[in-house]
Amino acid sequence: MKIGFAILGALCAAGAASATNMTLTFDGYGLSGSNRISYNHNRSWDSRGPATFYNITCGVHNFTSASGTSRMTFCAQLFEGVTAGNTYTFAVVDPSNVPDEPGNPGNMGALKATLVQDLYRRYYKNIDTATEASAFQLALYEITHENITAQTAADAVAQLSLMKGAFQASAANSSGYNDAAAMLASLGTGGFGSIGKNLVGLTNATAQDQLLVVPVGAPAILAGLGLLGVGLIRRRK
Repeated sequence: MKIGFAILGALCAAGAASATNMTLTFDGYGLSGSNRISYNHNRSWDSRGPATFYNITCGVHNFTSASGTSRMTFCAQLFEGVTAGNTYTFAVVDPSNVPDEPGNPGNMGALKATLVQDLYRRYYKNIDTATEASAFQLALYEITHENITAQTAADAVAQLSLMKGAFQASAANSSGYNDAAAMLASLGTGGFGSIGKNLVGLTNATAQDQLLVVPVGAPAILAGLGLLGVGLIRRRK
C-alpha cells in the first residue's frame, strides 16, 4: 500500500480532473480504524463540552469509476453518507468548496484549504497502515469541521485540537488519536506546503463529500520513466 500512495503522491497529474462530474461506486473502506467522535457546530473552537461520542469508521474510502478505475478518497463531511455498492455522481470542485452547502459545517474556505493542502503534502503519500489512515481522517475532520476564527493559517493551527471545539475525538479506544494530534500540531512547520490542483473536492447533495488526489494514468507514468532514462543516458554520454 505504501508504494501505491507514494506513486499517487509523487506522480500526480499537473492539472485537476478535466471533467466537471465524476461517477463513482463506493466499494467500502480500505485502511481504516474505529474512533469515537463528537460534533456540535454550536461549540466554539476552545469549548470542551458537553459532548456525546459516537463510534465511526475513519480511513480510506474505496471507489470504482465507470471505466473500472480504482479511486481512494478521504471524507470531508461527517453527515450524509455513502453505502457500499451504491453509485454516486459527484461534482468536481476546488477543495475550498468542500463540504457543500447548505448545512454544517459548510465550505471549508481558503484558509482551511491551506491547512488541508499542507496535511496532504506532509502525510498522504506515506500512509500504509490502518492506524495512519485513521489518524489522517481524524485530522482532516478536525480541520474541516472546527469553528476556526483565526485570520491566518498559522494562527488557525493553534485553534486545532481533538480535545475541544466543534469536532472532538475520544482518546480512549481510538485508532490513531495520538498520530492525528501530532499531524495537526506539525502543520505549518517550516512553511505551509501544497500538492496544488492534484487535490480536488467531490460534492454530492445527498452523499458524503470527499477529497481525491488525481493520479496520472499508467501510460503517462511509463512515458515519464522512459524520458527519465533517456535523460540519464544522455548525461552519461
